[in-house]
Amino acid sequence: MEKESVFVYISAIRFERDLAKYDMFTMKSIIEEKLNLLKEKLKDGLISFKRYFSLRHNCDLIVWISSFETSTISNFRLMIKNILLGLGYEDFSLLSLYKPSPYQKKVDLASYLKLEPLRYFIAYPMKKTPDWYLIPFEEREEMMREHISIAVNHPKAKGIRSYTTYSFGIADDEFVVIYEVPSLETWVEVVEKLREAKVRKWTLREEPVLVGENF
Repeated sequence: MEKESVFVYISAIRFERDLAKYDMFTMKSIIEEKLNLLKEKLKDGLISFKRYFSLRHNCDLIVWISSFETSTISNFRLMIKNILLGLGYEDFSLLSLYKPSPYQKKVDLASYLKLEPLRYFIAYPMKKTPDWYLIPFEEREEMMREHISIAVNHPKAKGIRSYTTYSFGIADDEFVVIYEVPSLETWVEVVEKLREAKVRKWTLREEPVLVGENF
């Protein structure tokens, strides 16, 4: 029987100063070797393992993993502390559950996550206002469909992959929203247009925003 939910974990890692003594090529090779070792040790429990150099000021590396089991995430956190010892440390993380959305048709979650990564990665936690959940579902559904329609029908939206994941009761916020995009320029235009959607009125928080480039 196909499982309908997947655990998602995003780790933001900061490099230690010792890495600064290496040139860029050597530094990249060291990080790649360490991450390949980590991926190999976790392979039996993984659905996907993707990594990015961060474009945010307060982290250097972003690792995004998914699994049907939380034990894979626990093992990741333990192993990365050992594997990156002296090279870097986890400074921030996001934990959530990827499951079918009540506003969209079901997809094959595992297959979707296994797609080859696009060039850029964006993720952020999100929280709605308490009033949002007091609105009848039919009205919320209508507003969400407008939001989705704006995104899907935007002329620059081609190729963007979106993953709405849920963190009610297991993190400080209620959602972690994840995107893979081929271009940051077009992504900015799509997001700017989405600010016009009615549902925006009930968004309480959408930060910090993690942005990374695949390597």
